[in-house]
Order: sequence, then C-alpha cells, then structure tokens
Amino acid sequence: MESNITYSLILNKSQADYLSTSKYGFNRMQALVSLIDLTNTTEEEYKIKGFSVTIYVGQIVASEVELSHIWKCDRKTVSRVLDQMNQVGLISTIQNNRTSIHTLLCVASWRIDNKPVWNKYYKKVNDR
Repeated sequence: MESNITYSLILNKSQADYLSTSKYGFNRMQALVSLIDLTNTTEEEYKIKGFSVTIYVGQIVASEVELSHIWKCDRKTVSRVLDQMNQVGLISTIQNNRTSIHTLLCVASWRIDNKPVWNKYYKKVNDR
C-alpha cells in the first residue's frame, strides 16, 4: 500500500519566480519536486566504496550524473540548475570525492500517513 505523503513547501517570491520559469524546455519545479520525492524522511547510513556518512531527514545523496538520468538532461544542465537552486536558497549542496549531499532548505515538514516528519534543515524564508 502506498503511503499518503504531503509536504510543507515554503517559498518567497523570487524562489517561486525562479521555479515557475522554464529555460530550454527544462522544468525547474519538476526538478525540485523530484528532489523532494527522493529526500530522506528517515535517518540512514550511506555507504559507497569505503566511504560512509549519515544522511538525515531533509537530505538526499545524488550525483550530477544520477540526476541527469532522472531529469533526462545533460550533466551541465544539472550542475547549472543545482547552482541556481543553491543561489536562490532552495537547497544547500556539499560535494565530496564520492557524491553530493543536497539539503532541502525550503521544505519545513512532511506528513506521512498523517504522522509529521520535521526537517531540521528547514530555514525560514528570511534566513535563506
């Protein structure tokens, strides 16, 4: 049975304007929604080739190559979109030699089967 999931997405006008525009046929809002859908709503350990890190609620592990497959675009487009999402305060990205960890700043919480899951990384609009 599929879970009933809702989330609280809070945007300021410049973030909404950024997401509502499309350049070269690339849907930025759809890209953000895919990140939200892939984001951890539980804490888990991520391990790859001798590298290990804890991924917390509100974070996603995804390389630009992985996102290029999901978004069906080239890696340069993914890099540009992630940079812009970082600049407007939607996400925060940390890269290491194995992958990238993206942290959602614009999602306050999820409700999964009517149970709240809080994003400790959420930042109020004025703090982004």
